Amino acid sequence: MLFRNTNRLTILVTLVALCCIVIMFFLGFWQLDRKQQKEARLAQIESRQDANPLYLSDVVNDPDAFVDFPLQITGELRDELFYIDNRLKNGVAGYEVLVPVITDYDMVMVNLGWVPGTGSRDELPRVLLPFTQQHLGRIYVPQDNTLINETNFNYGRFPVLMQQIDFTEIEQHLGRDVLPFTLRLDPSPDANFVRDWQVVVMAPERHLGYAIQWFGLGIAGLTVFLLTAIKTMQGRQD
Repeated sequence: MLFRNTNRLTILVTLVALCCIVIMFFLGFWQLDRKQQKEARLAQIESRQDANPLYLSDVVNDPDAFVDFPLQITGELRDELFYIDNRLKNGVAGYEVLVPVITDYDMVMVNLGWVPGTGSRDELPRVLLPFTQQHLGRIYVPQDNTLINETNFNYGRFPVLMQQIDFTEIEQHLGRDVLPFTLRLDPSPDANFVRDWQVVVMAPERHLGYAIQWFGLGIAGLTVFLLTAIKTMQGRQD
């Protein structure tokens, strides 16, 4: 009975060890894949940096195909502010501020940029809207964070505090359709907002570093496993 239990324990330990080694190698390859994705995105941004500004008629049917391209729209900023919470700049907590602009192709949500918080989430910072009707920026399609499910049900009451850019919720507040992308305004010396847009949060080199770490752990785990297995087999032969 003791021999049988020992064999079962050995098999279980072996399976757990192999699973851990496979997971570590998988995470290493996943980090390499993320590195390639980031490099492709940075190359895309670079290639579209100096492109001529597009107009809504060019992109309205397929905004995803024109991410990072410059876009110029015309319209008046409406005084219906959306504050996107938990945005950090240099360790300072603040908000990104979005406002709708009425165009010939429904509303476009314009991201004015970042402003610091007041120190209390119960008091949103006051902002001054630009007076111009010409708005130039970059097309950006935000990704949903499935871990965030908080919803602001005070529809129609402004300003609106949100945890992420959710077009369905924005439409509920505005009572009309909005186009499924945002316009991140270009930096301006007279703007009251910070507009140093960070498109890629983690540099490709960081992903490479993580991949090397995971591969190193996998190789170390595999080495220990093989040495232990060889030693065990030699012990049984003796």
